[in-house]
Amino acid sequence: MGRGDSYPSQRNRVVEADLADFVLRRSADVRLLVHRARMLASLVSLPRRRRRELEQAVSDVCKAILQRGATAQVHYRLSQQDGQRYVEVTLAMEEPAADRSPADPATEVLDQPSSDTYDDLHESLQQWGEGLDLFEIQEEDSNAKCEIRLGQALLPAFESPTESEADRWGQILDTDSLEEALALSIRHCRAVDLRLEMTHSRQSLEKEFGAATAREHLAMLSLVASKSRNLICFMDAQGRITWVNEAFCQSTGYAPLEANGRTYADLLFGPDTDQRMVRDYLSALRNGHDFQADLKIYRRDGRPLWVECNLIPVRNEDGQITRWMSVDVDITQRRETEENLRAAKEHAEAIAKLKSEFLANMSHEIRTPMNAIIGMTELALATDLTPEQRDYLGTVRNSAETLLQLLNDILDLSKIEAGKLTIDEVPFNFVEAIRDTLKAMAVKAHEKGLELAAHVPMDIPQYVIGDPIRFKQILFNLVGNAIKFTEKGEVVVDVEAMWRTDDEMALHFSVRDTGIGIPKDKLNQIFEPFSQVDSAATRNYGGTGLGLAITSQLIKMMQGKIWVESTVGKGSTFHFTLQFKIAKNPPPVLSQDADVSALNGKRVLIVDDNATNRRILDELLRHWGLTTFLADGAESALQQVAIAQQEGRPFDLVIVDAMMPKVSGFELARALRQQAAESVGTILMLSSADRPGSMQQCREAGIDHFLVKPVSASNLLNMIMNCLVGEYPHVPDADKGDGAGPQRTSSAAQRDAGEESSRPASVRPLKILVVDDHESNRHLATTILKKRGHTCVEATNGEEAVKAARREKFDLILMDVQMPVMDGFFATRAIRELERGEGRHTPIVAMTAHAMRGDREKCLAQGMDAYIAKPLRPSELVALVESLAGVDEKAAEGKAAPSADSTVPASVDSQASYAGTGNPGDSGTTSEAGGVAIDLNSALESLDGDRDLLAQQIEFFLNDAPRLLDDLDRGLQSGDAALIEIAAHRLKGLVSRYGNPDATRLAREIEQSASEGETQYLGTQVRELRRIVEAMLVQLRELSGA
Repeated sequence: MGRGDSYPSQRNRVVEADLADFVLRRSADVRLLVHRARMLASLVSLPRRRRRELEQAVSDVCKAILQRGATAQVHYRLSQQDGQRYVEVTLAMEEPAADRSPADPATEVLDQPSSDTYDDLHESLQQWGEGLDLFEIQEEDSNAKCEIRLGQALLPAFESPTESEADRWGQILDTDSLEEALALSIRHCRAVDLRLEMTHSRQSLEKEFGAATAREHLAMLSLVASKSRNLICFMDAQGRITWVNEAFCQSTGYAPLEANGRTYADLLFGPDTDQRMVRDYLSALRNGHDFQADLKIYRRDGRPLWVECNLIPVRNEDGQITRWMSVDVDITQRRETEENLRAAKEHAEAIAKLKSEFLANMSHEIRTPMNAIIGMTELALATDLTPEQRDYLGTVRNSAETLLQLLNDILDLSKIEAGKLTIDEVPFNFVEAIRDTLKAMAVKAHEKGLELAAHVPMDIPQYVIGDPIRFKQILFNLVGNAIKFTEKGEVVVDVEAMWRTDDEMALHFSVRDTGIGIPKDKLNQIFEPFSQVDSAATRNYGGTGLGLAITSQLIKMMQGKIWVESTVGKGSTFHFTLQFKIAKNPPPVLSQDADVSALNGKRVLIVDDNATNRRILDELLRHWGLTTFLADGAESALQQVAIAQQEGRPFDLVIVDAMMPKVSGFELARALRQQAAESVGTILMLSSADRPGSMQQCREAGIDHFLVKPVSASNLLNMIMNCLVGEYPHVPDADKGDGAGPQRTSSAAQRDAGEESSRPASVRPLKILVVDDHESNRHLATTILKKRGHTCVEATNGEEAVKAARREKFDLILMDVQMPVMDGFFATRAIRELERGEGRHTPIVAMTAHAMRGDREKCLAQGMDAYIAKPLRPSELVALVESLAGVDEKAAEGKAAPSADSTVPASVDSQASYAGTGNPGDSGTTSEAGGVAIDLNSALESLDGDRDLLAQQIEFFLNDAPRLLDDLDRGLQSGDAALIEIAAHRLKGLVSRYGNPDATRLAREIEQSASEGETQYLGTQVRELRRIVEAMLVQLRELSGA
């Protein structure tokens, strides 16, 4: 088949010929088309540099066409123009129609179709064609089609191919790869190359093929092999080498005669060749399939060589393998570069880790004396000082606190960089975590007159699996930054569900402020360590520049994303996303699961000048079935009350904000009581600050109840039900399923469950051994369980527990972990040893001070069945105990329950109604000095609203706390670290229920320091703890009337 015209000057030679045609549709075609250009350039003997120029031009043009979503017909040619002969690749490009997508988008891996104009493409093509001898763009009438000619001039000495050679070249180019091209050429002349390499006589070759054919095939084979830099060898059907090229010999050091007759594996594989790759290679030979992999092979002198090995079977017309071809690419230099980069990376990471570990250690060493400086300064400030001295010491304290915050940030960042910070996965209520964070930040916000609020849709599951501590840290940093850079307005946390399945969900959080904003050119750098927007802001507001870097790293570790939107002068919104598993069988959530049918149709007037607060309250109240009316100030409120009075439809409840412009909430309440007392029922005040005298102002203004913002949904519902119905909301019993849920209620953060501990008594009373060295803990646990109809036996340490277990059988044992004489772990092992001989197993539940990472595994390893965190919560304790003991709750339906309507002493109840007691978690009671020491709301909520239990726990606190403080002093005087550790441990348990984080932290630090023998600064810490605990004692005595 002729492929071109023959000219008289070159008889039987082809000057112009169309050798092969292909279609460019997808990115995978580019490599094949470049390979074919390389083959054709080799066939016409182009110098290496000009061959590479042609290959690069073909690659760039192909990619540009695909990026436009276009396709092309590709023609490989020999051409002549103005007396000059060329080797040419022509691409006929066709733009896609407007109504159809690019060809084969599923396989496209390059960038999306470019938005460049046709002129932009034209300019790029001109650049790529500058190094070629032939470059033309021939445009048709429409820009949708054009022809691009890429070519290099042939050398004058080049002898054009004959027609048969041109046919053969076309067949070679028609194959899919260089290897198959070689195989095709070899198949046509296999007798020639084999017998030449085996030194057979030329006469026998000429008999079979004829001299001309032999020379033709030999020339073709020699040309192809000599132009390849790859290591090429042919093997027979059994894998024995029959022929190698020059590059193979140069790279491996083996002569052809040394290689022939040996297998590739026997010749080149060595001790460090990947054995898995060796097995795959031999399997390919046995099973007749291709093999491709990076291999470490060995030269003749023993030096290693890395190659990309490509093993290809060559088949005859019947599909049988007649030989194998191996084409290897030397990648030694690439592998060495990769190894050097890997070693450099590991070295850099090791240096960074050492640095981070050093910083972590140094930060810890510096924090201890810094705490002492702060503590001693606080004590000095409490003495009689001149104004000048007080100013000096105030500066010392503020500077020390700033330095301590910097050290804490460095410690966290260094832990992250050193890989020592881990993410826990425990059940917790993320809505409660948001509330706790806002409570901690409320004082700073209220000092600046800022509104602080959170909005969480009611249909989002609140109990999730994650790390509550790191989640709070993220919120603390973002909310703290928002408050820092906002002088007026509000800071709002918003939550929305991105997607949700039965098992998990993704949440989008945003923290919005109305502060100074961030310039657009600074947005990209604010998440970098030590980065600050500008020096002026740093001087005005302070900060280390580490908070956002730590936040970003934490979110990344939790598989989330963070970004920011900001307008200078208007404020910023920080967004982040997190994915959570949804907790199975969670405790009920009061605000979502309570029976609120009694509220249906009740009329409520909401008065607040802040639109965000009005929106949040309106959504919550309407969800509970209340009919809401909104007013943005006193004037609007009085108008709506007047209308209600005319219509004879009074408001059952008025919720009023305390701090409103023009007319305050207190003034509005007085006006309502004086002008429209019959049209207004209960008045509930929400205030952004709990100041001394607030309760007295409420009484004088006729306000019935008072809550401090931010108010949680559960606490608000508690108060509204109490105000309008005269009782607290009831939550139906949760389905406990197989018991998996209750075992996960160990998170100390789970305090939102409103399930009453006084559910119906069990049909089968349990006999339970309660083991704890602390009387208040034993009393609390036994009281909760006895209300369920169970019998309890008490033990004060592990030794007594073992004796009791030897003496009698129990359905379940509650075991404290840390006790004198014998701890809970040792006692558990002893009890399990006793039971082993009797063939029984008593469920043992560990009671731990903190549910930390690894606690569950540690308890299980000691033979325990579950664990629960202190302070104990009735609903969690009951659910866990009865689940493990296998109590049949269905059989208990209809049974009478002990009354839980008991109350705390009247003095406590009357005082607490103004402070929000009975509506856990929103406010603390305030001492005369204005410092919040206790949070009765948190205490009551942690007991599921059981006032009787709260009164008992207060009594234990009043009795035990002074004695434990004296134990600390005696331990300091005698140097008895063990006595200090025990007293601090017990104090930690006492104070943790009353929502004072400083007291809990100090007790924990004292306990830890004493256990580690670090006693040099304990005096300062003990004095500070005594000051706080004594303030708590004063307030609790006032409330209890003691």
